Amino acid sequence: MKKKHAYYMMPITIIAIAIIFPYLAEKKFKSMFEIKDFEKERHLIGSVLIIIAHPDDEIMFYTPTLKNLISKNIKIKILCLSNGNYDGLGKLREEEFKNVSNELKLNDNKILNIPELQDNITQKWDPSIVSKQIENFLHDNNDIKTILTFDQNGVTKHPNHISCYNGLMYYIQKNTEELRNKGIKIFTLDSYNFLIQYTIQIPGLLALVKSYSYFSLTFLTSYNLMSLYKTQFNLLRRAHVVLSGYSYFNSFSKIEY
Repeated sequence: MKKKHAYYMMPITIIAIAIIFPYLAEKKFKSMFEIKDFEKERHLIGSVLIIIAHPDDEIMFYTPTLKNLISKNIKIKILCLSNGNYDGLGKLREEEFKNVSNELKLNDNKILNIPELQDNITQKWDPSIVSKQIENFLHDNNDIKTILTFDQNGVTKHPNHISCYNGLMYYIQKNTEELRNKGIKIFTLDSYNFLIQYTIQIPGLLALVKSYSYFSLTFLTSYNLMSLYKTQFNLLRRAHVVLSGYSYFNSFSKIEY
């Protein structure tokens, strides 16, 4: 009977260690994993703007960055280009976005709901319209010194994610001198293919050799914040925040212009 009891307890113990140890390790050894970051490169002088396509992108893909910047009292502002109304839940998702922003104490976030930028899994957005929204946000927030967004593959190849990149590139092309004069640095989140993304150790090793990286030793932050997106917190997304490398590692590439 004792052997049988021990047999059943073993997987429970392993799961408990897998969840609790990273959390405790991060508390104790956090500085060891901040190997290369933007501040050490002296690029984060002002506020950071993160441009995303849908409410919940900031949690599904950028949590390690959010977590580290907030811990250093660096001001973050998020521009969400749509309210994620693909399934007709846009208004609810707007409220969820605000709840997450409040939880993170990010008071300057903005979420858009305009006809030209609607959540669509098959169509890209007009880069000139995305560019205009970026221009408007920067005009109203002149303390921005760093901009982060998706790269040309958009992590998941979602056309709206890719449109964030295309729109920002369009804006850079039209406003190069102004951006240079303001000293604004621009970085894109590195995309990894499905196999690499869900083999957590690989993006972590890749992030180690990148100049601009952030780490998180536990998925619990992503999981807890994602749970506030009640309309989206299905089994697939629960699995994503536990298994995806983006809950643990973010690496960025600098855009030279």
